[in-house]
Amino acid sequence: MTPAMTLALLAVFGQVALTFWAILTMGRKRLSSLKSRETDFSDIALNPMNFASDVRAWQNNAHNQFETPILLYGGVALAAALGAVNWGVGIGAALYFVSRLAHRMIHVGSNHLPTRFKIFVAGLGALALMWVSLGVALVVG
Repeated sequence: MTPAMTLALLAVFGQVALTFWAILTMGRKRLSSLKSRETDFSDIALNPMNFASDVRAWQNNAHNQFETPILLYGGVALAAALGAVNWGVGIGAALYFVSRLAHRMIHVGSNHLPTRFKIFVAGLGALALMWVSLGVALVVG
């Protein structure tokens, strides 16, 4: 396995771990809200968004881990399957994962929207680098 492939796979496994962490943390926050009776089961029976805003931030972050990360998974899988992993793919994947980690910390921390948005855009740029690098690898051969 090439170092670039190793880097890309580390990013994928990091993102998967981040997703599990987000889901488990969200679950703990939900249970805590229910146990403290801050939220009643009848409040959330039809809409889990009826949790208090602090719990919703964790829910939103967990759901967010299923949006753009699919582009990471698909790109790395395609690059690996086609033997087209290069340093652009590996670095783009790694930068994307780092941006997702930073995005999570801001999202469930200060939730400073301008900073969170900049980190989100940086992550999109990393994905674009990864996909352009994959395209170049496929065209150049």
